[in-house]
Amino acid sequence: MKINNIVTKLWVIMTILVLVVIGIVGAVQSSFMEGLYYNQQAKQLKSLGNKVSNIARTEQDPLVLDNKVSLIAELYNANVMILNEKGIVMSCQGMGISTKDMPMDMNNPHHGPLSTKDLEQLFNGNTVVYKGNNPYFKTDVLSVGIPFKDHDNISRTVIIHAPLEPLADELKGLKMLTIYTAAGGIIIAALLSLFFSRFISKPLVKMNTVALAMASGNYQNRVDIQSNDEMGLLSNSLNTLASRLQEKIGQLEKQEQIRREFVSNVAHEIKTPLTIMQGFTETMVDGLVKTEKEREEYLSNILEEINRLKRLVNEMLDLKRMEEGHFDFDVEPCDFREIINGVHRKLTQLIIEKDINFAINIERKLPFVACNSDRIERVLINLIDNAIRHTPHGGKISLYVTSKANQVHLRVCDNGVGIKPEDLPMIWERFYKGDKSRTRHQGGTGLGLAIVKRIVEGHGGQINVESKINEGTTFNIVLPINRAE
Repeated sequence: MKINNIVTKLWVIMTILVLVVIGIVGAVQSSFMEGLYYNQQAKQLKSLGNKVSNIARTEQDPLVLDNKVSLIAELYNANVMILNEKGIVMSCQGMGISTKDMPMDMNNPHHGPLSTKDLEQLFNGNTVVYKGNNPYFKTDVLSVGIPFKDHDNISRTVIIHAPLEPLADELKGLKMLTIYTAAGGIIIAALLSLFFSRFISKPLVKMNTVALAMASGNYQNRVDIQSNDEMGLLSNSLNTLASRLQEKIGQLEKQEQIRREFVSNVAHEIKTPLTIMQGFTETMVDGLVKTEKEREEYLSNILEEINRLKRLVNEMLDLKRMEEGHFDFDVEPCDFREIINGVHRKLTQLIIEKDINFAINIERKLPFVACNSDRIERVLINLIDNAIRHTPHGGKISLYVTSKANQVHLRVCDNGVGIKPEDLPMIWERFYKGDKSRTRHQGGTGLGLAIVKRIVEGHGGQINVESKINEGTTFNIVLPINRAE
């Protein structure tokens, strides 16, 4: 057993506590029982003294009195003395010696351990109980003195000395029993404390194993503790931490994969137009362009690729500024009908080419919204353009605009291919493409939704998405009518 582990510490602490408690309880019990025995013995001797005083009060014959006192002393293994008012011993029986007709002398070992002060108390009519050593009896004795009046109303005193050796033997037996009981209790308590310390520390050992696994990068282990106490709460917290770290690590790994894919995508997006421009330029430089029409066509293609690069760079710069918290665009009251009509005009050709049923539903009394019309138009173009590209020919796209509680709600719904559940949390990340097979002619670099989210949040709004595979996707946008500065 390791000295520095939690099981040993708990076991030692619990054993020490048991030792301390049993020691204190044993000492208190021994003291209490000793006092109880002495009190019972004193009570018994007082009762005996009252009996002797009753005999001395009624018996006139000194010889008969001595016989009766002798019988009592023998039965109780005690020394019984009767004193008159002058302190002379009238009768003394028991313990193998008699001091009859002798004055009560405190220097006489047989008369001890009472003192002169005790005698004064007796002759003043007070009962005296005293425990002390008697050199004559060579043991501790319990002495009881009881004053009484004889039949002639003359003061008398009964003094009884009882050796405490039998009582001491009983107390010794009681103490030994207490010691044996305490020793047995300590052994049992030590075994039980070892068991319970292992039981209590077992969850901690499990949690330590899981924590070490987490430290080494394994977030799949869980602590299986079914309890409602602090251990259960701690294990649940550790399990929750492991789950969230596992989820976070998974997201970070996906983001890292996205970044790697982004480098490849950006390199491709830049390389392709540069290659095209290089080819057209070299053709013109080599003098292979024969007519003005071919020359204009080549220059037009070069300009188109330059604009494509420009849009890519601008989108990256815009997104970078918005991610850094720079939402420095002008805000003014905007009519959403005009914005939506402008978006519809710009996307009409795409809608016609794919034979899309595009439905617009705008609330009749829609209030003006404090926003930047160009930015909101960009949001709608990105969302509707995505819907068009992911909706099959003859599909349907719906745009709903309503107002409620000082907010405007926009919904862009389609019945297209949908988004995979594992891709939903990642679609807002820049350069993320759910469909890895898309070519540059089918979609952009994955900046669109990232920009949409930043623009909506820059207006103090929120955006979320709901999607089912092969059933469609719905983007929900909530914008405040009056944007807080």
